[in-house]
Amino acid sequence: MRIEVVPTVEEIRFDQISNRVVIVIDVLRASSTIVTALGNGFLSVIPVETIGQANSLRTPDCVLAGERHCRKIPEFDCNNSPTEIAARNKSGSHLILTTTNGTRAIQKAERASTLLIGCFLNATACIKHALSHHLDITLYCAGTRSEFALEDGLAAGMMIVQAQNLKAHFQVCDLGEALKASYLHLRDKLVEQLLQTTTGKRLVQHHFTKDLHYCAQIDHYQLVPFVKEKRILPQLVS
Repeated sequence: MRIEVVPTVEEIRFDQISNRVVIVIDVLRASSTIVTALGNGFLSVIPVETIGQANSLRTPDCVLAGERHCRKIPEFDCNNSPTEIAARNKSGSHLILTTTNGTRAIQKAERASTLLIGCFLNATACIKHALSHHLDITLYCAGTRSEFALEDGLAAGMMIVQAQNLKAHFQVCDLGEALKASYLHLRDKLVEQLLQTTTGKRLVQHHFTKDLHYCAQIDHYQLVPFVKEKRILPQLVS
């Protein structure tokens, strides 16, 4: 078994998807929003690429959430904000989500054998569930504006650490080893580090500091979102 890391949304290759478990990681904020929505009563999340696609799916039992470069889409119900989603108390609804990078990554990896959504909020449950499939694993970091995002890499590093705690025999790519070392070095000051990342600074500038603190929580949820027929559904993990 092998764990490989892809650093940005654009860099995924077919051989990194085919017959693999792929975990899409977009800590700030798509993955965190998806995990939060499913952990707070939403029945499913429907990721779409465009604003037009989201609007075409609007029904009374749906909430539209999305952003472009941190800014809320004007006609949508809310931003791509996990704290805003948690506060809406829309149990029984479906969330339609479009974001700058995260939802694109999900669509690009849809041919994976199993496609999961991970972040700090569910990192241990997510990697544990991925390992149960006994396939090679790709940790697919969404990045930010076509560049690597450190927060995604640190979450990938945490998943590798947890995988090694759970299972002794697998290979890790060189980037994965570097990210594991980075996570081990920074894990006691994650919030401070996320505040200094490119995306973190952007979120602070747009008054989303609360989201940043929220997204840095470790293993807040014991659920793993998985993609089935273009919907994201929750899998509870004990």
